[in-house]
Amino acid sequence: MRATGGAVVVTEMDAVGNILAGVQVAPGSGTWSSLSDLNSKTNFAVVDTADVLRRLVSIPVQTWNYKSQPESVRHIGPMAQDFAQAFRVGDDDRHITTVDADGVALAAIQGLNRKLEEELRKRDREIRELKVLVESLVKKEKQ
Repeated sequence: MRATGGAVVVTEMDAVGNILAGVQVAPGSGTWSSLSDLNSKTNFAVVDTADVLRRLVSIPVQTWNYKSQPESVRHIGPMAQDFAQAFRVGDDDRHITTVDADGVALAAIQGLNRKLEEELRKRDREIRELKVLVESLVKKEKQ
C-alpha cells in the first residue's frame, strides 16, 4: 500500500455516513491513530485504576519473536490470553488491540500515581508526628 497523502481505514459507518470506527495514518506520519472520538463511543464505565494496576502486575511480560521471524527480531509484551483473562476487553483472546493496551497502561499509571501519593501522605504524617515527638523529647531533656 502506498498512501503519500495519509490513509484512512473505516471499519464502520452509520446510516448518515458518520465514521464510527477506524484508523488513520496522517500525511507524513508513521503511526496508526485509532478513532477515539467521544461521539463514537457508548456504555461508559468508571475504571478502578488500583484494580487495573493489581491485575497488570500479575500478567507475565516477556520478550519473544513470532515463529515467522528470525530469532534476532525481538518483541516485548504479554500474551493475548493472559491479557484477555485479566481485563476482559477486546474482540477475542488471541489479539491485544493497541487501544486496550494503551488504556490499561494509562489506567495502571494513574493507579500507581494514586498509590504513590497515598504512601507519600502517610510518610509525611509520620514525619510530622516524629518531629513533634523529637521536639517534646528535646524540651524534656533541656528541663
